[in-house]
Amino acid sequence: MHSDLALEYRHLDETSSTNDFLRSYIPSTDITVVSADFQTKGRGQMGNTWVSNAGENALFSVLVCPRDLKATDGFILSQAMALSIKEELEQYVGDVCIKWPNDIYVNGKKICGTLIENSLMGKNVGRSVIGSGINVNQTDFPDGLAAPPTSLHLCTGNEMPPSEIIHAVTLRFASYYKEVQAGMLDKIRERYHCSLYLKGQKCYFHDEEGKFMGAISHVEPDGHIIIKDDEGKERRYAFKQVKLVRSI
Repeated sequence: MHSDLALEYRHLDETSSTNDFLRSYIPSTDITVVSADFQTKGRGQMGNTWVSNAGENALFSVLVCPRDLKATDGFILSQAMALSIKEELEQYVGDVCIKWPNDIYVNGKKICGTLIENSLMGKNVGRSVIGSGINVNQTDFPDGLAAPPTSLHLCTGNEMPPSEIIHAVTLRFASYYKEVQAGMLDKIRERYHCSLYLKGQKCYFHDEEGKFMGAISHVEPDGHIIIKDDEGKERRYAFKQVKLVRSI
């Protein structure tokens, strides 16, 4: 994939989080990329923390200021980053999937998480900061994590420079971002749906009413997931409103 968009790269030894750094940053290029060896307050979705040993993983955020992207279509940027990471990791390992909304799983284990923060300008997305953490060289993880973790090193037995992964992923994202700017949203959505973890497979889920059996049908443009239960009813959820208990 190739893009003629301009990218600016900055690297920090340590920061609270790369998303925090970019939140008020004034960009001078189409895409700004900030990476760090260590984040003192790394965050995941909905207040979750992101655990990473210093210098071992790819910790980075991307800042873009899209033109004429409706707020209701803002989830496309999350999909573009998820696809960029998935496709780059596929150069090294197999069975890479996107677990809704944008976690990356390898062989059923979590290798990457992403936090996206959109700022609105009227009815459009004015700024978007997309922060991702990819487990690259880390081999030991704390107990009690919500999802079983893995890393490229654990999968391949090889160490690799996190900076190379960041550079390759962000170049892929630039190509997808160019498609976003060109209005080619359906193309990205189709690729995302083809990459969804456990899509169409019977699983147990849990929502505020309890446990039920169903299968992921699709994800709507605004990011809500549609799960069809055993009675044929389509259930619609925002992130954190439903939890995958286990596959069958």
